[in-house]
Amino acid sequence: MALGWRGSYTRYKEFFLNISALYKKRAELRAFLEIILSLSTIIIFLLFALKPTVLTIIDLVQQIREKQSTLSGLTKKISDLQKASGLLQQNQASIQNVNIAVPTLAKPNILAGQVVGLATKNSVEVLGFSINQITLVGTSTSKSHSDFKPLPGNVVEMPFSISVRGPYPDLIAFIKDFENLRIATKIDTVGVSSSITDKGLIIVAVISGRAPFIGK
Repeated sequence: MALGWRGSYTRYKEFFLNISALYKKRAELRAFLEIILSLSTIIIFLLFALKPTVLTIIDLVQQIREKQSTLSGLTKKISDLQKASGLLQQNQASIQNVNIAVPTLAKPNILAGQVVGLATKNSVEVLGFSINQITLVGTSTSKSHSDFKPLPGNVVEMPFSISVRGPYPDLIAFIKDFENLRIATKIDTVGVSSSITDKGLIIVAVISGRAPFIGK
């Protein structure tokens, strides 16, 4: 066992000695080995030196991509806002009409004024105008307890009742004009009654309905 170990040691020793002698004798081999070792050393140092830089570059590239995606989203939002602003300017008059049709707060005085104007236009006499209890100032939280189907849009309702007197054709014209008011209204019932007095035939129409408002 010892002889085997000594034999291997002698053989490898002679091999390294021959390489060493060859290295000393041949200048081109020595230069080649020195170049290989130098390049290996440089490559190792470059790997250790460039690794943090490469990782930083990769991280920066990822951040740039994320910011480009964010910028693209913001650009789209700005474009959408500009389009919305343009549409708002184009439809400013319509929006004003919407605000009149469905106001923020209940405005029974405006509705009453419209009724008086229509009565004058159609030559009928307003006998009465009444509304149920509503909130005129502040946030209205109460809804109408009407037996009719609630108005769409989760709006607050202002129930009203109007009674007018006049010739039948004029009453019909009054009702048609009332349906086309700029103020939105929902007519629930229309009742017409007639009676004969000393002054002749008297026809009375009673209109009951609801006017929506936002309530905030």
